[in-house]
Amino acid sequence: MTDDQSDAGVLRGRENNQKGQRNEREAANILARVYGKGNVDKVDAYSNSDPLGFVDVLASKENWPVRFVQVKTNQFTAKDRRPYASKASRMSEGVICEVWVRVDYEGWLMYRYDRDAGEWDRFLSMDTCDTEETVEAFREAVGYYEVVSA
Repeated sequence: MTDDQSDAGVLRGRENNQKGQRNEREAANILARVYGKGNVDKVDAYSNSDPLGFVDVLASKENWPVRFVQVKTNQFTAKDRRPYASKASRMSEGVICEVWVRVDYEGWLMYRYDRDAGEWDRFLSMDTCDTEETVEAFREAVGYYEVVSA
């Protein structure tokens, strides 16, 4: 491997890391628009505040389930699903485990772990990168207006 190839690999790794962090911030912003800004935390991978090795963003609010979200970029393969399912299956019943996939130039694919089936179900697919539309679709998908009006 030449120095140029090594440098290109390092640069690509940094770009992917920056994209991942940007996607995590976007996911936290979407959740904050539903749970309230003070009820959402983006977990810092370097702080060891995620002992489960799963949570990028968490949300918690009275009368709402606790939500653990893993953010992926572009894909959530069968190979990815198995270890995440193993971790999600060990979570408390009061915790909703989700994987949100930010697909470049397309939008979000959101999956929720179904404990009974032991698999990941897609509960929301967005074909737009528009944050306002995504927030509104997420609110609808989680029954936001039913809880707020209750």
